[in-house]
Amino acid sequence: MKITRALAAVLATLLACSACGGLGGQPPGSLPEVRGADGRDYLLLDKGAYKAFYDSWGRLEYIEYDSNGDGRPDHVAHHQGNKLPGLIEVDEDFDGRMDRWESYDAQGRLLKVAASRRGAGPDIWNVLGPDGQPARREYDDDGDGRVERSELLNAGRVVRLEVDADRDGRVDRWQDWRDGRLVGEELDTDGDGQADRRLNYAQGGALAGLQKLAR
Repeated sequence: MKITRALAAVLATLLACSACGGLGGQPPGSLPEVRGADGRDYLLLDKGAYKAFYDSWGRLEYIEYDSNGDGRPDHVAHHQGNKLPGLIEVDEDFDGRMDRWESYDAQGRLLKVAASRRGAGPDIWNVLGPDGQPARREYDDDGDGRVERSELLNAGRVVRLEVDADRDGRVDRWQDWRDGRLVGEELDTDGDGQADRRLNYAQGGALAGLQKLAR
């Protein structure tokens, strides 16, 4: 079971309203103070499966939801003082580790969905376009927290690939793909961040030409 963006907003409203008693959305002063997993102190509104954590000013920081009743939150909606959460973390397999991250803008539009291939934090991101479909897919292949490879998509198919081959934080290879095959590639061979060579490929994948690009 996943919390949708709309459901997260409804939960935040219900929790705030049930707690405030007409105090403008702030929790009552009788809430207990607890220490969060991040070492910070929060005011806790405990609704059983749902737990809302407020800062000392009464601003909603995040909501935890335990959907299967095992005592561990498997959904966390991060509000950081806002009415709508900007990030929702999900433990899809209930192993105690988050493995899905959904990022939203201030209007509630889903921007990016991340997953973990290694079980150690996000390492693949699907960036959504205006139509809500994946427009870009980013990969952290070595687990250093930085993207080394990005796929640009059109109707679900890769049309361009950007690669940081030397892992210095800058793209140095740009590949053009058509109908599932590589047709051309531009390279930055001197490390200045700009392509200076282009390789063209024939239908069968063989190198068809090398071109030096004007600067």
